[in-house]
Amino acid sequence: MQRELKHLWLSLVNLSANMRLLLTGAALLGLGNGIVGTFFNVYLKQAGLGEAFLGRLNSLGTIGSLALAIPAGLLVARLGSRMSLVVSCTLIAVMSALQAGLPVPALLIVLQIGISASNMLYGATFNPEMMRNTTPQERQTVFSLAFTVSTFATVLASALGGLLPHAFALLGASPLAGLRLTLLAGSVLTLASVGVFHKLRDGQPLGASADAEAPARDEPPVDPSWKRLAVRYALVNVIIGFGAGMSIPYLNLYFTDRFHASTVVVGSLFAMSNVVLCVGALLAPWLVRRIGQMRTIAGTVGASLVFLLVMAFTDSLPVAAVAFWMRAGLMMCSTPITDKFCLELVPPERRSVAHNAFQMAWTGAWAVSTAIGGWLIQTTGFRLPMILTACAYGLYLVVFVAFFRAHPAMRHTPAAAPAAIPVQAD
Repeated sequence: MQRELKHLWLSLVNLSANMRLLLTGAALLGLGNGIVGTFFNVYLKQAGLGEAFLGRLNSLGTIGSLALAIPAGLLVARLGSRMSLVVSCTLIAVMSALQAGLPVPALLIVLQIGISASNMLYGATFNPEMMRNTTPQERQTVFSLAFTVSTFATVLASALGGLLPHAFALLGASPLAGLRLTLLAGSVLTLASVGVFHKLRDGQPLGASADAEAPARDEPPVDPSWKRLAVRYALVNVIIGFGAGMSIPYLNLYFTDRFHASTVVVGSLFAMSNVVLCVGALLAPWLVRRIGQMRTIAGTVGASLVFLLVMAFTDSLPVAAVAFWMRAGLMMCSTPITDKFCLELVPPERRSVAHNAFQMAWTGAWAVSTAIGGWLIQTTGFRLPMILTACAYGLYLVVFVAFFRAHPAMRHTPAAAPAAIPVQAD
C-alpha cells in the first residue's frame, strides 16, 4: 500500500501544468454543475412548474444533446481545445444563470438544449485533451484522478448547495429567492472554471494534421482497422447504456419504495456511494498494473453483477445498502479504464468526434430503456428491471471480451511493480 500511495503522489507531483489546470477546471465545473443539478428541479417546482414540464425539459435536453453531439465534436477541430473548453463552460454558466433568473417555460427549453450542446462540446474536448497532455505510462492514473476529482466535487457541491438556501434565508431571502441565489452561485463557480481553462497552453487543434503535432515517442500506434473497432465500441456502449437505463436511474425510488427509507437515509446512502466511487476509481490503476486491463474490466464488472442481483432479491435494507455500494465501486473501477481505452482506439485527430459518438450510443440507448424500466417498475416492481440490467451488463462483458481481447492494450502484460512516472514538459 505504501508503494501505491508513493506512486499516486509521484503522479500528482509530476503532472504537467496543463494537466493541473485541467483537473482544477474540472473540479470547479463539477462544483457548479453539482449545485445546479441538486436544486434546479426544486427551484422550478417552487416557481410553479410541475413534474410533467420537468419531464419534457429533461427529455428535450437529452434529444438536443444527441442531435448536436457530432457537430460539437467537429467544432473542437476548428476552435482548438483551449477555446472549446472556454466557450463551453462560459455558455453553461451564462445559460444556467438565465434559467435561474427567467423561469419561462419556452426559454427554459431553449436554454436546456443549449446547455446540453455545451456539455457535449466540453466532453468532446476534455478527455481527448487529457490524452494529449499525458504519456501512456501515467495516463491510467490521470484518468482515475480526473474521475475522482469530478465525483468528489459532486459530493462537496451537494453539501455546500444544501447550506446555501439556509444561509440566504437568514439574510432575509424568500424560499424561491434563496433557491435562485443558490443556482446563481453554482453558475459563478462554473464561470470560475473559464479563467482556469483560459490559462491552458493550447497545442495544435485536435483536428490538425498528424504532422502538425507528433505523438509522444512511446505512444502506441493506432490499429489500421480503427473504424471497425470504433463501431464495435459504440455497440458495446449501446448494450451497457440500455442496461443502465433499465434500473439505475430509479435506485433512489428502490430504497424509498421497497424499504420505506427516509430521504435522510437515501441521501446518506448516495453520499457514501460517491465515496466508494472515488475509492473504486483510485483502485483502477493498481488493478491494471497487477492483472492488466482486460482482467480488471472482466473481474470488476462480473463481480458487480452479483451485487446487483443481491439488490434485486434481498428484503433487508442493510444488505441492499452494502450491495449498492459494492456494485457502484466495482463498476466504477472499470470506467476510467474504458474512458481511456476507447480514445486509444482512434487517431488523435478523430478523438473528439469519436468521444461524442460513443456518448451518443450510450445516451440514446439509455433514453429508450429508462422509459421501459419505469413502466416495468410501475407494473412489476424492481426485481425484473434489475435482473434485466444484470443480463445486459453480462452481455456487455461477453461482447467486450470477444471484441477487444486481442487488442494490444488488452494483451499487455502488467509490470511487477509500478512504473516510474516521467516528468512531462509543460
